[in-house]
Amino acid sequence: MPCTCRSRRLPTAAHEAAAAPSVLNIGSGFVFLGFLIAALLAALSERGLVAPRRRFVNLFLAYAVLASFAAGLSQRDAWPFAKWPMAGGRAAPEYSAIRIVGVDEEGVERGIDYRAWQPMAFDELMPWMHRTFPRLPRPSQDRVAAHLLDTAEAARRKAQAGEGAGYLDRFLGPLAAPEFDLHPRAWSRAEAVPPRPFVSLRVYRETWNQEERRRDPSLVRRLLLYESPR
Repeated sequence: MPCTCRSRRLPTAAHEAAAAPSVLNIGSGFVFLGFLIAALLAALSERGLVAPRRRFVNLFLAYAVLASFAAGLSQRDAWPFAKWPMAGGRAAPEYSAIRIVGVDEEGVERGIDYRAWQPMAFDELMPWMHRTFPRLPRPSQDRVAAHLLDTAEAARRKAQAGEGAGYLDRFLGPLAAPEFDLHPRAWSRAEAVPPRPFVSLRVYRETWNQEERRRDPSLVRRLLLYESPR
């Protein structure tokens, strides 16, 4: 007599993998819901509708900090808390970057402190100079360079006078929050500030092999993309 029993299908790896994102999405939803509740309580306490005020504000801040750390340490996105995948990965063997230097009246090139462009962020300016600036027509490039030259020269004069090169650290000085990437503060000492005014800018594209430059930092190829008129 044939058996009419139904066999029980065991879960496969594919089913388990498909179920995992659903569980993570549900967990992220609860994290977001908790964030909204904490934000709502903080907003109501600010209006005096719930008390005590300070407790709910501290709750909101503590929740945001802990959720941010949890997303980063677990490497799981829980919007609006991200694991920051853009900051991870392996570097390519060849690397290319933009470098802007100032030129004084004697034609000497001088490095520019990254804080000179503030309040424009250095890490936003450089990608734009890398991708967009070379495609602009020459008159537009000249206008951009004129603005950058004025900004860099004003920062040079401030740094030379001992007032600091940056705009964002004008109140807290060295205690101000850093930008996303940490860059050397080239003009922190008065003797490191270029002594003569900038009269033009040069924009280079620098390329190097990572392993070769690790052994010899001077192995950098430079291509002049632009030089502003004096």
